[in-house]
Amino acid sequence: MAFKSSGARHDPLRSSGGLHEANRFQRGVVEFLRLPLILTAVFCLVAVGVSLLDRLTPDDAGFRTLVSSVVSEEGAVDFLSAVATSLLTVTSITFSVLLLAVQQTASSLTPVVFDQFLRRTANQVYFGFFIGATTFSFLVLGLAHKQPAPLYSAALTLVLVVASLVVLLMLIHSTIDQMRPESVVRSIHELALQAREVELKMLGRTRMARHSDPDRPEREIHVMDTGFVVTVDTEKLGAIASSAGDDVEVIVEGRLGEYMVFDDLLVRLVNIDPEDSSYDDVIDAFGIDDIRDVNVESGYALDQLENIAWETGTSASQSPQTASTAIRTLSDLLGRWLMAGERDRSERSTRQDELPVVYTDGAVERGLTALSTLLVGSSESRQAQTTAKILHSFARLIPRLQDKDRAAFDDALDSALPAVIQQAEIPPLRDALAELEKVMNEHGHDAERVRLVRNLLTEATSQMMPKPSDEPEAAHPRREGDREEGVRSSANETGTSRRSETRVGDFN
Repeated sequence: MAFKSSGARHDPLRSSGGLHEANRFQRGVVEFLRLPLILTAVFCLVAVGVSLLDRLTPDDAGFRTLVSSVVSEEGAVDFLSAVATSLLTVTSITFSVLLLAVQQTASSLTPVVFDQFLRRTANQVYFGFFIGATTFSFLVLGLAHKQPAPLYSAALTLVLVVASLVVLLMLIHSTIDQMRPESVVRSIHELALQAREVELKMLGRTRMARHSDPDRPEREIHVMDTGFVVTVDTEKLGAIASSAGDDVEVIVEGRLGEYMVFDDLLVRLVNIDPEDSSYDDVIDAFGIDDIRDVNVESGYALDQLENIAWETGTSASQSPQTASTAIRTLSDLLGRWLMAGERDRSERSTRQDELPVVYTDGAVERGLTALSTLLVGSSESRQAQTTAKILHSFARLIPRLQDKDRAAFDDALDSALPAVIQQAEIPPLRDALAELEKVMNEHGHDAERVRLVRNLLTEATSQMMPKPSDEPEAAHPRREGDREEGVRSSANETGTSRRSETRVGDFN
């Protein structure tokens, strides 16, 4: 029997339990600010160097004479002043317009657009270049003197102006291209594959199920903070388990991407006395943050695709094309992960020995749940073509299912099938249901509920109903005796109602 740990608790009145990975500034540096700050610092150093060159170079130097043919000594300072103010204005307006475009796209494709825009290296370089060039212009202007004239500074500023216009053109095209739904979804797809590789290195050395007996004593460690689990150091967990004893096993309850609230169960130490707090530092193997990390957690990408498909596939946006793109990408990721397996991946680990750590992945179950949720959402918007694509995705996954995934697949599909009868029987939906029933029969799944949905849609179409759920009884054919009995009951009810109205009229 397991007991709660009191040693792993923290003062509930304090905001943070010390597990947060980074504060806002640190997160900003990691996500976006590092490259722009480095580029700005480089431009500042160059500005100081060029200003010193203007001061120290003799007036009769050959190269200085050549530069003076491009920028006159009399107008050098005025040129620097005009360029500095112009760059500041252009940079401010450009950034404002681009951020407005990003915000507009994020309103229809969910806030994942912000996350992608900030993390793209090209965007960081573009922004850093403009900020650095503007800083350079003001810095050389501030260090300039009438005598000697800042010829080198003015010449280099002219080069930066030309380069800034080219970079501005590239930035505008890049931003517009990034705001296309296909580009957003494709970026999520690539990030999901990269994050999955990171997960596989961790999962390749952990156990899929516990080896210890369920009735063994356990020490429960509860989280002292609130937020998403963004890091799990399985090496540290394994080291702690090994130091505690050969029969000690660590069971991870707080998986990557899980949102933990204060005092949630984070990890269990099997074969450790429930009152022994010697190993409570195991909590340091976990990192908590307010924002999930798409670089190490593939489940975050699945959730992003689900949100995009939900946002664009329901009546909130009415954009089936974008929803279809997200659904196809989600189906592709699930198919790749099913084909790659979940535990047969130890070759991706740097070390081959198994750690005494139990970590349940659950990526496939999360993806199946996302498809199930989208199937329900498509019924709300009456987008039958979107429903057909989701059913096709279910059918596509069946041949790739492993035995351990069959129960999760059946549960995800069966729970959402009632939403299908909210749709009209358009040809793509009819074909998708037929395909799903056929594939389920070929691979030993119970297709009775799918067959029932097909029959309900066919019956609704034959009775000229837009969908069977408009009048459920009409879509369920009854025996002739039941129909006649229903007609007689209806006639009797009508006659009784009329006689009652007549008596009321006589009384009045």
